[in-house]
Amino acid sequence: MQRLLVLGVCAVVWSLAIVASDPADPPHSREAEPLPPPVALDRAPLFVPLAVEAALEPIRADLWQAAGFTGYRQSVAIVDQGFAGYLDALGNSLPDTVVAQSFRANRDIEAGTDHGLQAAEIVHAVAPNATLYLVNFESEAELSAAVDYLIAESVDVISFSLGFIHAGPGDGTGLVNSIFQRAVDADIAWSVASGNWAEQHWGGVFADEDGDSIHEFAEGEQLNGREYLAGDLVIASLRWQDTWGAACADYDLEVFGPAGALVAASRDIQNCNGDPVESVQVLATQAGRYSARIVQADAETPAELSLLLLGSPDRGDTLDIPVARGSLAQPADHPQVLSVGALLNGSGFEAPFSSRGPTADGRGKPDLLAPTGLINAAGETFSGTSAAAPHAAGMLALIGEAFPDLNAGRQIAELRARGDLTVGNTARSGNLGSLVGLGELLPVGGDEARFVGPIPDQGGVAILQYRGPDGYPLRFAHLLTDLREADAYYRLDHEAQRWNTFIRGAPPFVQDFERINDDDIVFGLFARTD
Repeated sequence: MQRLLVLGVCAVVWSLAIVASDPADPPHSREAEPLPPPVALDRAPLFVPLAVEAALEPIRADLWQAAGFTGYRQSVAIVDQGFAGYLDALGNSLPDTVVAQSFRANRDIEAGTDHGLQAAEIVHAVAPNATLYLVNFESEAELSAAVDYLIAESVDVISFSLGFIHAGPGDGTGLVNSIFQRAVDADIAWSVASGNWAEQHWGGVFADEDGDSIHEFAEGEQLNGREYLAGDLVIASLRWQDTWGAACADYDLEVFGPAGALVAASRDIQNCNGDPVESVQVLATQAGRYSARIVQADAETPAELSLLLLGSPDRGDTLDIPVARGSLAQPADHPQVLSVGALLNGSGFEAPFSSRGPTADGRGKPDLLAPTGLINAAGETFSGTSAAAPHAAGMLALIGEAFPDLNAGRQIAELRARGDLTVGNTARSGNLGSLVGLGELLPVGGDEARFVGPIPDQGGVAILQYRGPDGYPLRFAHLLTDLREADAYYRLDHEAQRWNTFIRGAPPFVQDFERINDDDIVFGLFARTD
């Protein structure tokens, strides 16, 4: 059974059958298109949140915004568990209008959690003029339908602050990664949280010095545990290196309670069929230490193991014997998504809880680190890689605006190239917001510039006087017109007795002028607003 965790404040949701009916249109959201048919999938996931004010300065998004880049004409989808309270946030921490679409069976876009809302608020803070899609799901089938919908909508970026547990062999393949691949093939850039499980993970080769078929995490240590509170859900998952879908080696997973008694076990038989995974979910009936034990039921040679001992809610307690290597969530192991880890607050270094590679096929992950542990408007902390991923998604929108001719893969490469980040404990935030190579930017004081004069709603010619610093580039004129973009601007050249022209989207050699100075009069040709 596959499991999905929302990285941060944890909640557990089991998959439900999807009903292909149109959702009601929420107030202030764009009318949703008819839903695509669901894709039938055979296993149900469990997902838990990976655990506002965005940290603009550490990623240099403040410089990008001052230079005129705001995510204009870019679309970012936040795919999450729920968006409770999003209507109240419209026009404040969210844009005036968003596209809200639920793929849950009950079509509940809020779904009792604001995890997705907080991620969306970060994206909006980084790229305030990007169009936002708020999309939620509850099962793999619903995730598949949501991805098909976003492909049909031609969104540019998807932010994903959720993580599946052992949903594939760890090499970027598997059912969940195949869903993500469809969006990659459609030229959509993914920003994916790496996970918060580095300190709740153990990885290594099965060891059994005393020959009793029970794994030893260290000399004489057959149990590996952590603290839970009464009422917590204990989530244990074991994966070993074997053929996915045809595992021949057979391992079992057992969970023991605070009193030392066995409370749950998973003893599926792998007989060259099925996946090399065992999982246990059990409610903690009392507070204390719950521990996992690994038993080798049948294996010719010791296998490489990956053990996760997680909880819902996620209280962040560490294992007795943690191993951070190989702790990535899926789909953060996908080779073509931007996997985002968490920066330790104020240090510039990788947070100790931030999940990391290498992947099962030896690739380094995450690709970037971004800020986390931020305080939202209600004084609550939105932390973990859940907060890191939307920072990077917003930056991808800025990259897409600055380099509209780049495909998704090259946009991700462009973002990575603009930092001096390395993966590991020496990773630093660097100058992720470098503006080198972006051409004409706003002059100093350009954020205070304005046009004086009305723009007709019915379209036509507007006579506008520019007031602001000299050298304002017309490529950013939409910032002066409430995002109404003129098809062309004209200016009378009195000396030459001719009209100069700036045409939107035309190459530089076509333009007669590209910048305006204080007190210039220009004529803008605008389309109707309806």
